[in-house]
Amino acid sequence: MDQAFQLMLRDVFDNNIPGLIEKLGFFINPLILKFRKENGRLLVFTFHGLFESEKQKALNHIDPQNNMLACQFEELIDYFLNHKYKFISPEDITGGLNKEQPYAMITFDDGYFNNYLAIDILRKYQIPSVFFISTKFIVENRSYWWDIIYKYRMKQGKNINTIRNEQEYLKGLKFRLIENYILKNFAIEAFKPWSDIDRPFNENEVKSNSKSPLVSFGNHTHNHAILTKYTKEEIIEEFRISNKIIFDLTGTLPITTAFPNGNFNDHVLEATEEEGFRFAFTTKQKVNFLPFVQENLVCLNRFMTKPGNISRFGSFCRLDYFPDGLYFGMRNQMAYLMNRSSSKAKIQQ
Repeated sequence: MDQAFQLMLRDVFDNNIPGLIEKLGFFINPLILKFRKENGRLLVFTFHGLFESEKQKALNHIDPQNNMLACQFEELIDYFLNHKYKFISPEDITGGLNKEQPYAMITFDDGYFNNYLAIDILRKYQIPSVFFISTKFIVENRSYWWDIIYKYRMKQGKNINTIRNEQEYLKGLKFRLIENYILKNFAIEAFKPWSDIDRPFNENEVKSNSKSPLVSFGNHTHNHAILTKYTKEEIIEEFRISNKIIFDLTGTLPITTAFPNGNFNDHVLEATEEEGFRFAFTTKQKVNFLPFVQENLVCLNRFMTKPGNISRFGSFCRLDYFPDGLYFGMRNQMAYLMNRSSSKAKIQQ
């Protein structure tokens, strides 16, 4: 088969099969869930920013990523409560969890001020949450670098693919090089937030919110450092600076950390454990099954929340698969088997 045709066929499948799986799941998932036991599992959800409205989202003050509207956030909580999930905090895990109960957990990454939209909803339902904050942005009132790229490039009329490529390039750099890149391309004024939409919490807001029994603050490094780019000593420094600031603001030393961008390796895990964290949060989109076997550090998977049909999203989380992950996993497995078969045939010749 011609290679160009193969690539074209693969692109057709890549662009259409996940959508087809999702549509089938809309009908099949509820049928499976009628007979599927869900006890003895923990679903952790991660959020970044929240929007009050579509109009606010359209202002392009922050990269929308997969950010929900506040009303969708409440809908998600209501959905899982109606399906008998109990929302817990990391501290609840240390006391032991009942294997006859399904659990859920709410986490927020980065430290956006717009997360306040969630706090009243959490109080309404009496649900705990963890806010993982990158402390440099808090103490310096800085706009997050990925938002700077997004909002300035959108203002310049760049298309989203160009913006995503630029953001991906910067993820490969250490924070000082990212800062230099921002300064070179946008000047120092770019670090100043445009509004309450894109700014982080300030120190007083962290202090006041930490007094709530439903709110805890976790470590998300000082510079939002993608830790696999750093030495073990630099990783420890990132954790320690952030921990000190969080302790000074809240009076509590964090027992949790979330790896920026989800990246980790052996050095990251060693540093995490050595710094005394009890729980580390990844971005692996999988269910956590009880009991947790690790004696010290517990690494927890998290589902990246998505705007749109909440019941459909919820059904995929409960069944522990997503259309794109299922399709690409099957495609990669088939490619592996075909390559293996081809290699065997060459050896036999």
